[in-house]
Amino acid sequence: MRSATCSPNVTDAQWQQIVDALTRREFGAGLGAAALAALTAACARPDAATGSDGEQRTVTHAMGTTTVSTRPSRIVALDSLPIDTVVTLGKTPIGAAQAGSADALPAYLGGGLDGTTVVGSIAEPNLEAIAALQPDLILSSKQRHGDLYDALSAIAPTVFAVSPAVDWQGTVRLFAEAMGETEAAEAELSAFHARAAALSDTTRGRTAHVIRVMDDGLRLHGPGTFSGSVLTAAGYTITGQPWDAKNDMSEISLENVATIDSDIAFVANTSAPGDLGIDPALVGQMGPSRREGVHQTDYRVWITGIGLTGANLILDDLGRL
Repeated sequence: MRSATCSPNVTDAQWQQIVDALTRREFGAGLGAAALAALTAACARPDAATGSDGEQRTVTHAMGTTTVSTRPSRIVALDSLPIDTVVTLGKTPIGAAQAGSADALPAYLGGGLDGTTVVGSIAEPNLEAIAALQPDLILSSKQRHGDLYDALSAIAPTVFAVSPAVDWQGTVRLFAEAMGETEAAEAELSAFHARAAALSDTTRGRTAHVIRVMDDGLRLHGPGTFSGSVLTAAGYTITGQPWDAKNDMSEISLENVATIDSDIAFVANTSAPGDLGIDPALVGQMGPSRREGVHQTDYRVWITGIGLTGANLILDDLGRL
């Protein structure tokens, strides 16, 4: 039974969804009682949407509309893009989900995450930990956490993008709106595009590929992916492939590496410096090896570092070529 002091914004159905979610994710680990206690305490606090100044705004997003405080200060970010966005806009998320059980929070953000509490993984956010932080805003995406939206909304105002990566710049604007930082976001986006345009003076007309090494071949990231869009902004053309309509990527078998025929290629991995993770004989079959080279880059920036800070680090890499 839910607390009688729970916010009136939390319906009985939402409360039951929280309990059900915790039953699935937490009770098996013996955390159920603590989880419910934390959630009851969270519901007993003043309405998170009101904020310290009493001002509120309505944000339209992938799940509908949400009322948020004018300047949220206790933000939980449950994916790479909201984490990057919160830090880029000068705030420290009170809680954040990490990319995997063996992964830490994004190292490329440096001290921007000092004091941030890990609230589970992106795959399985910890509702107990989130509620215990008493956030006033939760950020994620429908694709990642659509099944948890009602449960998260019962804890705090929750704003979801459609996807964790598609149209990342539009999502930066959405999250900035929810944070009350639209002006700051537009300034950061303008600065990014100015840097990219300056690079394009020397890269325009050159072709490129972004490559990930998979267990059974290679994956190419198209112009609509995060790193592909940054290269495009910087003047490169991502050469044609049969891009998947869902994720704008293309799978290449090792027998067909010669079809990678761009001027330059970037292999994103977490290997030791100098280790592309591809047989040198296969690298030699790629067009870039005979032109501007096949360059190793950091997977944690080029692939999972989605956001303005990650994008600027990619521009840094391009500027060093």
